[in-house]
Amino acid sequence: MKTKITLTALAILMIAQFSSATVWRVNATPNADADFTTIQSAHNDASVLAGDTLYIEGSTYGVGSLSMTKQLTVIGNGFFLGENPETQHNISPSIIGTLTIQNGSQGSKFTGCTFNSTVYLYKGNIIFERNHFALGNGYGIYTYDNCSDILVLGNYFSTSTNYNSLYFNNVHSNILIANNYINGRVFTNSNFNGTFYNNIFNRNVTIYNSTLVNNIAHFTTFEMFNCSYSYNIGTSTQFGNQNGNQENVSINDLYVGASGNSTDGQWQLKVGSPAIGAGEDGADTGIFGGESPFVLSGMPPIPAIYAIDAQSLPSNTLDVTLKAKSHN
Repeated sequence: MKTKITLTALAILMIAQFSSATVWRVNATPNADADFTTIQSAHNDASVLAGDTLYIEGSTYGVGSLSMTKQLTVIGNGFFLGENPETQHNISPSIIGTLTIQNGSQGSKFTGCTFNSTVYLYKGNIIFERNHFALGNGYGIYTYDNCSDILVLGNYFSTSTNYNSLYFNNVHSNILIANNYINGRVFTNSNFNGTFYNNIFNRNVTIYNSTLVNNIAHFTTFEMFNCSYSYNIGTSTQFGNQNGNQENVSINDLYVGASGNSTDGQWQLKVGSPAIGAGEDGADTGIFGGESPFVLSGMPPIPAIYAIDAQSLPSNTLDVTLKAKSHN
């Protein structure tokens, strides 16, 4: 038990190095000795101030849903942790239910979290980075009101192809969608203005008033209205063949594939892929290219302990060796 507490304290210390605000532990596992057992109770507590950090520890127990009216940084454990090397010693994800972004939460950030229900946006100025949107039969991110200044970076959307991973149906500006694997549909209306860089689209797309660069599209229904697009790849004629775009590229020629690779690692480019160096300024197209390449398992940009070796010594002491890795 003492060893466990020491390791937890070390993990919190690592996070604290990257934040001047207070870090609070949230863990629904029985007897976890965390500050809070649900994310809503952490959010509502008067001791948790705007600008603080909630560390959602990996667990088989979810921390519940959150109606958010306070600016917070929320850090999770990552996802697909058992499929990729040197991720976390604790390979359980940090599971959050329905998330509703309300007034007062502007400036918040979520990273390394697993959402198993829809994220509803009533306000903007929000960052979603390196998360897993794991809800199959339902929406990923759904906007309910006018909201702008939204960054969606390096996430993995497992949304069913029958549902929208991204749904923007109000007035939206300054929206950046970059380096995401998007399994479900994408929809924006005519009041949307945004930028799409280095994404993989796996289903129907309808986009207005946007710039699209270095993306890969798998499905033939790809509608763009008042958009500029260059250096993209389509498995059909989604982007045509002008302005550095490629068309009718076989999906089998692009990626390393699922065999022997992790759920997210399968989208890495294979040797000889036509996507290598095919992007703007010679960058790779797809989620592992560009200025902010996809990070396997959505590891948050803090050091993570991925191995522990504990040995008892004759002197009745415990020798503990930790291996940690930063994922900036």
